[in-house]
Amino acid sequence: MNNEKIKHMKKLQLLCIGLLSVSTIYGQDISDALRYSQDNIQGTARFRALSGAFGALGGDMSAVSINPAGSAVFSQSHASFSVGNAELNNDTRYFNGTGSTNDSNFDLTQGGASFVFKNTSSSPWRKFTVGVAYDRTNNFDDSWFAVGTNTNSEVLVDNNNFFIAPGNSIGAYFAEYANGLRLDEISAFPNETLDQAYQNIGTDLGFVHQQAFLGYESFILEPEVNSDDNTSYIANMEQGNFNHDYTYRSTGYNGKIAVNLAAQYGDNLYLGVNLNSHFIDYDRSTLLFESNNNVGSIVSDVEFENNLSTRGSGFSFQLGGILKLTNEFRVGLTYDSPTWYTIEEETSQF
Repeated sequence: MNNEKIKHMKKLQLLCIGLLSVSTIYGQDISDALRYSQDNIQGTARFRALSGAFGALGGDMSAVSINPAGSAVFSQSHASFSVGNAELNNDTRYFNGTGSTNDSNFDLTQGGASFVFKNTSSSPWRKFTVGVAYDRTNNFDDSWFAVGTNTNSEVLVDNNNFFIAPGNSIGAYFAEYANGLRLDEISAFPNETLDQAYQNIGTDLGFVHQQAFLGYESFILEPEVNSDDNTSYIANMEQGNFNHDYTYRSTGYNGKIAVNLAAQYGDNLYLGVNLNSHFIDYDRSTLLFESNNNVGSIVSDVEFENNLSTRGSGFSFQLGGILKLTNEFRVGLTYDSPTWYTIEEETSQF
């Protein structure tokens, strides 16, 4: 058996081994900021029935998260807990394949208590309230899958119009990252494990080089010249149809716990403040399985899994007031501070 065949066999074995990375990232990108800043309307049945329009009403535990003065509207101590049901129905169509996912789950969406202390003296401060309120502000549970045969005939080419990879294969994904990078920047050093190499490349060179490393070390990509200064790569798949099976799943939620203080002044003015503790719990997993029977393909099956685990905590505060102009008309005003978050993300790829 010649050396070239031995090299191929060793690299083909890597397809079954997988590659793992664990890294911690501080901060947010645009997609993170969008995901974690959006709130769903959850809470008590009364609150949801009015689509959360409680800024000037108060008198509801979920309303406390909108306007902290809302607890001062209670005439007596109050507690409530609410459970919600989330229905997931996703239908997909991918070329000749279809997929359908149906799921549901019950979660605690709101809970809290407010204690009312009435002032029996002649002071214009009629009562004070102290409370704690929990709100599940967003639900990240979701799942779907797509399956089918990709029949696109586009190809990825270099600047000289030479073939690099089939455009409908995962080989194109890795080739786009790898081309232009030196071979010695995307491969493991002697006596360095794949996991060590992945970690070191990520720390020193970044995500782009890591993806190129995955493509090369799993034999999806082949260098044009086997030398350290090589910067051109082609995929070990030939043109044709590719069968794809893609699965997406996410779980988690955003939550907020508010420590609430409020008071009623006179008959018509309510004031309050919230000190909010925010937390994020989010996990996402995607899995792509690709197969082909194309003549000349060295790699016929690829499985690529990406996982993200996010944990975060934050702080914000709110100031609010409600003015009862008449028995039928109230005006509410709330100031929401920015939310200061610390977010840690752990990623893995196999």
